Parts: sequence; structure tokens; C-alpha cells
Amino acid sequence: MQEKFKRSATILTASLPALIFIAWLNAYYWLLEDGRYKAFIQPKLWPLLILALILLLAFTAAFISQFSLKSMAAFQFDAWIKTAVLIVPVIFLWTIYGQSLGTDALAKRLLQTGQGVPFKTTNLAELPSTALSGNATNLLDLILYAEEFNGKPVVVEGMVYRGAKVDKNSFMLFRFAVACCAADALPFSIRVNTATEEGLKNDTWVRVEGLFNLETIHDKQVSSIVADTVTPIPTPAPEKRYLFF
Repeated sequence: MQEKFKRSATILTASLPALIFIAWLNAYYWLLEDGRYKAFIQPKLWPLLILALILLLAFTAAFISQFSLKSMAAFQFDAWIKTAVLIVPVIFLWTIYGQSLGTDALAKRLLQTGQGVPFKTTNLAELPSTALSGNATNLLDLILYAEEFNGKPVVVEGMVYRGAKVDKNSFMLFRFAVACCAADALPFSIRVNTATEEGLKNDTWVRVEGLFNLETIHDKQVSSIVADTVTPIPTPAPEKRYLFF
């Protein structure tokens, strides 16, 4: 019985490199499928995915060569330890997918509208095409090109934040923008004023349609939307929740 166990353990241990390679390769394909990697990094950094594949192949080759140098006659405890270490990133990846930043992160990283990111002065021909489709735009474009949208109807989506002291007929609409990866994401927000109390909970995703206003108060540019409608929408897929510089 003991001899049979040792033989089974040896066979299983010898299969570890292949199992690790399959797990990592599946994780890599899963990230590429439907652009899921955008939930973690800036799309412009896609070359890093090629580097990741090269590293994957290099680590796997090193792992396999290490096994070929060892005797498979006995159960290799250290091999299982290394396998556990290598499988942790894969488990972590699938665990955190879908857990995006919200109001808790907003409170810590709050970047008030008009602070940190300058308003860009441009003409409509230079605006992103997504900002010209039926008055629809994203929150980042609305803040960066605020002067171009001043006094115009807009349609924008984001999450709701309403603090304890905020007027019941208003809330902050916010989203996170990523320059490199989700770890460096910064929140951008704009005040939304409504005619009635919406009763929306924090972190609810909504589509706001209304008139965009830009005014100067105490030498600061302050923007807001006077909403005609505020409509709850389904939470976007994780790879579509961030905006990108």
C-alpha cells in the first residue's frame, strides 16, 4: 500500500509543471477574452500582456527543467510548496475580478472637479468621437472639455455618491479614471441637481440626462448637471467600469 502511494505521489508530482502551465495559460486566455484585462490595466499597456506571456513560458520552462533534474522516485514536498506559490496569483486574479472601486475609495482619493486636472480648451472637431454622439459623453471628457459642453444637453453615466450632509435633491456622479492600472485610479465627480428626491443608494450606476453648466464661484470653476432624468442602469462589466486617459 505504501509503495502504491509513493508511486501515485511521484506521478502526480511529475504532472505539476503541466498543471501549472495549463492553469496560467487559461488565466491568460481568460484575461484576453472580452478584454477583461481592462479591469486591471490601461488598454494602451497591452504590450505588457506579451511580456507576461514570455515570462509565463520562461517560468514554466524553468519549472519543468528543475523537475527533469530531480529523481521522481519519491514524493517531492518542495515541489508542492512551489506549486502552491505559483497558483496563488491565478486564484487571486479570479477572486478580485468584479470588485471595483466605489464610494469607500472615493472618500480616500477624492479629486474634486476642477482640481488636479486642468480644463482643456479645444474645439468640437478635436473632441473624442464618443463625446459627439447624440450629446453623449463620458465623465472624463465632460470634465476635461467642460467649456465646450457649457450650456449644452449631455448624457453621462456613473456611480452615485450622496454624503450625509448633501441636499436630498442632489448627489455626486463619479467614476474612476486610470492612467496605468486600477491601483492608481483617480475619482472624477460632478454635482447633479434634480427636481425631486431620487432616493438612490451609494454606488448605484445611473444614466443622467440634462443640461451641463459651468460657472465660476470664488475664482474656481464649478460644473454641474441640471438633470431632466436620472435612470438606474445595470452595473457594467468590470472591464467597462473605468475611464482611461
